[in-house]
Amino acid sequence: MPVRIEKEIYGFCVNRIFSALTREACYLVDMGIATPEDIDKAVKGALGHAMGPLETLDMTGIDLEYNVYMEKFRNSGKKEDLPAACLTEHFSKGEYGRKTGKGFYDYSE
Repeated sequence: MPVRIEKEIYGFCVNRIFSALTREACYLVDMGIATPEDIDKAVKGALGHAMGPLETLDMTGIDLEYNVYMEKFRNSGKKEDLPAACLTEHFSKGEYGRKTGKGFYDYSE
């Protein structure tokens, strides 16, 4: 559904909100606070989302998210714009999600 954007900004509205959600989900994974399964379960149950943020990353492609963060980092030079460690790890292993059969979840079956 289109919405009016009052000012141009990197990522527009939904992509920025999704990015904040996935960044925090990846932080929870990186810090060993919760598993991808529990993070997605919590988001679906508490926020009413049809899919959790890590399931969504697997569907859209971890490689896409990784490259978006890298492009943002190249433009900003800010360390906080680098991709999360878990994204970098999956990316370096070629685990891009559903399209490769593995990401935060295993789709090989």
